[in-house]
This record gives sequence, structure tokens and C-alpha cells, in this order.
Amino acid sequence: MTTGSLDSQALVQQPRKAPPVGRVLRILLGLVLMVYVAPVYFQVPVRVATGSLLLVIGLIGVYSLIHIVVSRRIVAFGSCLGAVVAFGLLVTLYVAGASVLPIFGHGKGQLAAVTFLGISLVVAGVRAAPGCELMAIPGVFFGKHTELACLIFSPLDKLERKLRSKRGASPPLRLG
Repeated sequence: MTTGSLDSQALVQQPRKAPPVGRVLRILLGLVLMVYVAPVYFQVPVRVATGSLLLVIGLIGVYSLIHIVVSRRIVAFGSCLGAVVAFGLLVTLYVAGASVLPIFGHGKGQLAAVTFLGISLVVAGVRAAPGCELMAIPGVFFGKHTELACLIFSPLDKLERKLRSKRGASPPLRLG
């Protein structure tokens, strides 16, 4: 084996990281959401705040289960289909929060969804987690990233990588 093949194997085995601009955008959006939602916890009744925090814990459990299913390939999810399922779960909880349902309604689901998304974005940005930021918290627990695309950040990350690779490849020097 040559050192070139060892280097290429190391690159394949090394998990990809989110590029710098994508990381910053994740962290900034997450912080904006958290700053937006934090005062709400002090304005709503205690039962709504408590219910929302319990739903956040439930979301961590559900997304951890999704992480196990995807990482062990128990169910064959494509990267995009898995992202739609993960994002759809959060959207469903948010919509259910606007109802009068006992567990999710009266704003609990909305508050929990925004809180979970904000925390997940910050965790994903700090860890440089590529792909679905909703899977960042389970990624911390299990020590690895989930190979799901993100509906918003994956295309931005791909564009950033493409622009960085073009900028990194300089034209050959002409002598004479």
C-alpha cells in the first residue's frame, strides 16, 4: 500500500463536517430561535411551559429512535426521504400545537418544536454536524452523525463546498 491510498482511505473514513459558513448560519439561526422563544416560557402558564419541556424530551427520544433505525439500517430510508420524515414530524407537532388537543395543543407543541429546533441548530453548528440538524442531539448521545440530508442546509453546504473547491484550485502558472 502506498501513502496515497492510506490518505484516501482516511478521507473516506473521516466523517464529513459542515463547512464554516453553514456552521455559522446554523448557530445564528438557532440562537435567534432560542432568544425568540425563551421569553415565552416566562409568559405562558406553568402547565404549558412544563408540557412543552416534556415534549422536547419526548422529541429527543423520538429522534434518538430515528437515529437508531437509520444508523442500523433497520428501515431503508433514503437520505432525502429520511429528512422529510424527520422534518415532517416537527412540522406535525407544530401544527398540532395550534389545536386544543390535550397533550400537544394550547401552544405546547409549537413551543416545543421551536425550542427543539433552536437547540438542535446550535448543537449541529457547534459539532459541525453535516446533514439534518434535527438529528444533532441524538448524534451527541450516540457519538456519530446521522446520514440524513437537511432540506435547508444541505444544499447550502453543497454550494459552499463547491465554491471553496473552485477557489482552492488555482490555475496553473505559465512560465515564459
